[in-house]
Amino acid sequence: MKAKRVSRNISIALICVILGLALSWQFQSIRNNAKVMNLESQKKDDLVVKILNEQKNNENLRAKLSELQTQLDKFENARGNSDLNLKLLTDEIQKLKTVAGLTDVKGKGVIVTFAKEDALNVEDDDLLFILNELRATDAQALAINEQRIIDTSEVRVAGGYIMVNGRHVTPPYVIKAIVDPDNAVNALNMIGGALEKIRVFIAVEVEKSDSVEIPKISEELIKTNKLQPVENK
Repeated sequence: MKAKRVSRNISIALICVILGLALSWQFQSIRNNAKVMNLESQKKDDLVVKILNEQKNNENLRAKLSELQTQLDKFENARGNSDLNLKLLTDEIQKLKTVAGLTDVKGKGVIVTFAKEDALNVEDDDLLFILNELRATDAQALAINEQRIIDTSEVRVAGGYIMVNGRHVTPPYVIKAIVDPDNAVNALNMIGGALEKIRVFIAVEVEKSDSVEIPKISEELIKTNKLQPVENK
């Protein structure tokens, strides 16, 4: 009788262990499924943001094409009219100067500020990462600590300092961009995006602004003495 009771207790204990393991596996499976669903949801959100950004880029390209066609039509219609031609050329020169960064500009955009107390953790790659992300969202003008960023600008570490356009910039590091504010904020804050890894070590704030002012680049930084035009053959 005693042996049967012991055997029954062992059987009950084994059943309890098996049930416990089964429940544990089930619970772990539920957690894993939840993680997968959450990850898939995040990926879908990121994909939606990327698609919206691409749609915006396409719209900008179509608008640019339309603008160029309109400009071409103006020059065609101005044939033989010297005054009108002069005005069109003056306007075009001013536009080219603006695009080249030779004029002060302002517009809606974002301001990205790296916390001053985390300055020792900031590297040139962090700033470049943000600049590239803003360029990808069609930023039309950029600056770091009031230094205008153009195609030939360099952002690098030299002697323990961060240099922009050959000049030492001091913290806090502030990036300004004239860009669609909503697109820029969504792109920067995207899961797995530009700021996620940086924020592990550095506090970074992103602020929308209706009036971002960006100064022109110093003309001394634009060098063309080594360039020669290619003559048409």
